[in-house]
Amino acid sequence: MGVLRLAAALGIALAQQIPLGVHDTQAKNFSWNFNYSSSAPHLFASVHGLLKQWPNTFFPNGHGIVPCEIPAFTSLYHGRMDGDVPPSPEWLAFDIGMSYGIMGGHRNSHMLTYQTKRAVKVLYFDGESATLFGNGQMDTQMLHIYGNVTGAPRDSENRFRGLWDEYARAIGLCSWIEEKRLGGLGWGFEGIVRMNAGFELIWCDFNSPSIRLMSHLNVTSPLLLPEGDEEDAGGLEATRTSYFPLPPEPTKPDKATDPANPPIPPSWRLDWNGEPFGKSQLWNWVIAGTKHYGSNGGEVGQGENRLTVLGCGIMSYYANKFTSQAYARAQEERKYLNLTEGGIWEGQGGNATRHDGLKFLTRRRRLHTLSEVSAADAAVMRADSERVLLSLVNGSATCSGMNWPTMAGEIVQTYGQPLPALLQVVQQFSNVSLGNATIVRSWLAQAREDTHTLLLSFIQYPTDTTADTYQKHSVLFNETYSRCAYQYTRLLDPSEEITVSPEEATLKWAVEEAVGGICNVLVDVGLSVESVWQANFNTEQNARSGPKMSTALRHEVQRWAEGLEELLAWLGWADQWSQCEEKCAWDEVCFIPMWPLIKMNRRMGGGGSGPGRGHGPPGDLYPGYPSNRTRYGPPGRGGGPRLGRGGGRPGDWMNDETDLWQPRCMSSEAFSTAD
Repeated sequence: MGVLRLAAALGIALAQQIPLGVHDTQAKNFSWNFNYSSSAPHLFASVHGLLKQWPNTFFPNGHGIVPCEIPAFTSLYHGRMDGDVPPSPEWLAFDIGMSYGIMGGHRNSHMLTYQTKRAVKVLYFDGESATLFGNGQMDTQMLHIYGNVTGAPRDSENRFRGLWDEYARAIGLCSWIEEKRLGGLGWGFEGIVRMNAGFELIWCDFNSPSIRLMSHLNVTSPLLLPEGDEEDAGGLEATRTSYFPLPPEPTKPDKATDPANPPIPPSWRLDWNGEPFGKSQLWNWVIAGTKHYGSNGGEVGQGENRLTVLGCGIMSYYANKFTSQAYARAQEERKYLNLTEGGIWEGQGGNATRHDGLKFLTRRRRLHTLSEVSAADAAVMRADSERVLLSLVNGSATCSGMNWPTMAGEIVQTYGQPLPALLQVVQQFSNVSLGNATIVRSWLAQAREDTHTLLLSFIQYPTDTTADTYQKHSVLFNETYSRCAYQYTRLLDPSEEITVSPEEATLKWAVEEAVGGICNVLVDVGLSVESVWQANFNTEQNARSGPKMSTALRHEVQRWAEGLEELLAWLGWADQWSQCEEKCAWDEVCFIPMWPLIKMNRRMGGGGSGPGRGHGPPGDLYPGYPSNRTRYGPPGRGGGPRLGRGGGRPGDWMNDETDLWQPRCMSSEAFSTAD
């Protein structure tokens, strides 16, 4: 770690004390040596975020391609502006609020409800992979279909085709599944799952016996009459009937083509003209997204639980074998994050404060795209996915049985809130007077309790102590660290003869790196806390005369604080540390902007934030940043992320992050459909 042992010990005379082994924080360029160029924490965080709205909204540019399964008898919804059955492929929503939100409120609105008749395999692209405007949200799909992130050649005017390109993507992915014999009518993989403000399913063929049309209703609602013209239509008494008749099996649907009038999200419409359910239509779509947050700033919730991840097949461009993007990203981040060639943070640099530097380190994953993935790496991912999906179809997959998303969730639950809480306790020491041993003891007792709780399963207190007992890399340190770092993956060691797939081996690496980083700091700080406690508050000498605090303790506690700060920034769980400050009322939700529910920002108040008016850090925060502004700069500062990435989609809506990092409680009144 590049640290030195202090020659002095805390407390009274050195000859009368047990040396504490504290580290010299005065050494120049002291660092905890986290590698911020490593993709391990990003891979871990993305696995934790699978099928959860909240983390995939904060970090919208997915890198994962994940096989999943939809249970039998799951309801799916398809809204239309005509009375036809859908062509193939077409879209289904898991929530009727999303389906009606997109396709309802027209003068010829129809709602089709389907239900799966068996468990159905689907392929999931993580991130906000159904977002048409942005800066990289569809990269994984584009690479899979075209081998690049820009897609097929444009016409002579290079026009933005928006929703029309969606059908090209759907056809491309479904055709690939069919051509590689990874699925078909009633077998294998039959659809593609994506997310924007809710989760949706591209269903490849509506002739499949895997789903059944349950109802086909014209849900067009009567227009509102002018005030005073309402008539009492009277009431209808409900009567008990037998099962409702199912619609006939539809005839073979046509193949999907570019629609003449693609659906327009309700927040973009200007012609409501008496539609009675405009506000509730939009609000119910908001609810459809928020109820699958999965987490809400530390609160535990369910993600899209109608899908199950097939864990031994999780694939990601964060895997360390995809070097083209990793190398390009490391070069960019080295410049604007002030990193060494080895990814070590050299401090905030420029005119920034340490707080600003750490904040941007913590959020760095938000800017990750796949723009520099080589055609060769894209081909490797496609080949990997074909191998993985085929093994799952024919039953030849060799899996450990580990539930990786559940494990990642347990790790985040275990450490996501206690680590910032411990940091707050440590930071409070700046207000403690060294001359008041009682206050110091009380503060240290709290720090000791917190670290003991986190190390309880791993530490065995020594019966005999020496000067080196609590030192970094002592026997006690190494044994405690090993138990902590491998607590989740020890049985996956080759000596235990448990088979893991190649994809699981990559996940194992990411988990061990992430947990190892946590344990490195916790064990170091915990043993140092114990060392200070034993030397100053648990010996006969200081029991008689009382401890005498040294300013060396200030330096040691500052080292703890810096280690915890840099650990949190390295982990990058910024979504877990963002939440509504107040508890929302019963008719409110804690809202973050979800595409296409973005235009609402102009009506939410609070600083006049709107598209293109972001609140990123100043352009001179990081050495080398201004020259990179048009390509990879922080959001909200002129150029920001490039426009038109990922198939020519305008990307500047991402520049406004005010309501993202400062979520607020919103009610339906905030979502008026009028501009």
